[in-house]
Amino acid sequence: MSQPMIRAAGLHKSYQRGGERLDVLNGLDLEMAEGRFFALMGPSGSGKTTLLNLIGGLDQPDAGTLEVAGEDLGALEPAALARWRAASVGFVFQGFNLIPVLTAVENVELPLLLAPLSAKQRRDHALYALKLVGLDDRAHHRPA
Repeated sequence: MSQPMIRAAGLHKSYQRGGERLDVLNGLDLEMAEGRFFALMGPSGSGKTTLLNLIGGLDQPDAGTLEVAGEDLGALEPAALARWRAASVGFVFQGFNLIPVLTAVENVELPLLLAPLSAKQRRDHALYALKLVGLDDRAHHRPA
């Protein structure tokens, strides 16, 4: 049997809100196989976004282990986690976080500035990504 793409064991994450500690994930155990589709569903405040932030390396667990593609994210120092995130993860945020003064291709190209690519390679990658999602005809339009 192959290794799961995502494995959480005894995962804990809490936040401080004022003087109150808010336990969001409390001992979560989870395995997700590669190539499968999963939906995270639950009421507001149930930990969906917290779990996605942990899986994407945007946040660190308080306790437990979290492995993504065989990498123990909780064991990575911040710089190593940032390198892993840049090489392994892509995000599409609910609010899009587009920069209004940049064109669509420039917005897509922006995070690629962190990758070891030439300017031409960055532009080619960004144009290809827009084509994949059917937005190549809007490449030079601004978000508004």
